[in-house]
Amino acid sequence: MTRPAAVGVWVLAGLVITLSTSDPVTHAVVLAGAWVLLTLRRTSERRLRPLVLALALLLLATAAINGLLDHTGATVIATVPSWVPLMGGILTAEGFAEGASIGLALLAAVSVAAALSLVLEPTDLVDALPRPLHHTGAAIGAALNLVPATVNSFLAVRDAQRLRGWRPKGARAIADLAVPVVLGAIDRSVQLAESMDARAFGSGQRTAMRASHRSATSATMALGALIAAALVVVSRIHGSQATWYPYPTPSIPDVSVLALVPPLVFLASGLLLPATSD
Repeated sequence: MTRPAAVGVWVLAGLVITLSTSDPVTHAVVLAGAWVLLTLRRTSERRLRPLVLALALLLLATAAINGLLDHTGATVIATVPSWVPLMGGILTAEGFAEGASIGLALLAAVSVAAALSLVLEPTDLVDALPRPLHHTGAAIGAALNLVPATVNSFLAVRDAQRLRGWRPKGARAIADLAVPVVLGAIDRSVQLAESMDARAFGSGQRTAMRASHRSATSATMALGALIAAALVVVSRIHGSQATWYPYPTPSIPDVSVLALVPPLVFLASGLLLPATSD
C-alpha cells in the first residue's frame, strides 16, 4: 500500500474510534497517537504552533460554552441571575466536565484529520484517489487554493485603499473592496485555467512528479488501524465498550485493558508510517 493511502486509512480509523465512544481515556490515547505522528512525520515546512493554539481555544470554548449553558448536575459552582439570557441558572461542575470531555473528543478528531494536510503533500492526496477521480481532485484542489489567495487579495486591496486616503463609510465601502477583489479573483482563475490548459489538463492520464511506491510498512500501518477500528465496532455491538458520563456527579473513568486495546493499537500503527514516500 502507498504511504498516502495508508495515512488515509489511518485517519478514517482514528475518526471511527473517536466518534464511537464517550470515554475520555480513549480520546486521550487517540490524541496522543495523532500528535506522535504529527511530530515525527510532518513535512519540514509545516508548523504545528497554529494548530496547537487553535486546539487550545477549541477546548476552552467547548468547556466554557457547555458549562455556561448546561444547568444540570449536583455539584453547584455558582448561580447566574435568571434574567441573564441562556446562562441564567446554576453552573455545575458536571456541565464543565462534560464540556471538557466533548472538547477532548473534538481535539482528537481534528488532530487525526490534520495528518492529511501536515503529513502529506497535496499532490500525494490526489495520487491516493482512485484514477477516475484524479482530475476531479486536482480541480477541487486548485479551486480551494484560490481561497487563501482571495483573502490575501482582500487584505492587500484594503491596505492600498487606506494608503490612498480611503475610509470605509456605509454600504459603499463594501463595493470599494469587493469590486477589485472579485476582478482579481477572476483574473487569477483565468490564469489558472490557461496554465492547466497549457499543461494539457484533462487530455489524458494524470502524471505525477514522483511515484508513490508501495510499502509493506505502510500496509502494516493501515492494517493495524483497521484492526483497531474493527475492535471498537465489535465492542460497541456487544455493549462492552468503555463509556463515561459526568452525571449525576463526575467520576474517574473506568479504565480496562480491553477498552484500551483499540486506541493503543491505533497509536502503535501510526509509528509504522515511513518517513518519506519512497
